[in-house]
Amino acid sequence: MKYFNPAEFMCKHCGENKMDSVFLTDIDELRARCGFPLSVTSGYRCPTHNQAVSTTGADGPHTTGRAVDFGVRGAQALEVIRQAQLMGFTGIGVQQKGATRFIHIDNLPNAPGQPRPTIWSY
Repeated sequence: MKYFNPAEFMCKHCGENKMDSVFLTDIDELRARCGFPLSVTSGYRCPTHNQAVSTTGADGPHTTGRAVDFGVRGAQALEVIRQAQLMGFTGIGVQQKGATRFIHIDNLPNAPGQPRPTIWSY
């Protein structure tokens, strides 16, 4: 990876890093296209950690190694969304209110009740 350090994606609970290598290549390309630094606020999450911090439970997107949250706001958040759509990422989550603002990006496939591509807000 050109723009990220593998340590940025480690689970905050156990320290594991099971990020998908193809996904990381795509995230690096997303960073290049955006033209500004992207701060990783959440990368890989072990099932225990994801259960504790997310409504998606023990098997949410971050447990697959194919999801990341970037701490961005305003015009930079819009650019991340624009570039992620152009690149074909299938999941974009938008949290742009309050103190903790981020954009979630993933490349997960369709699942029952979860058609892709999709954009949602928190």
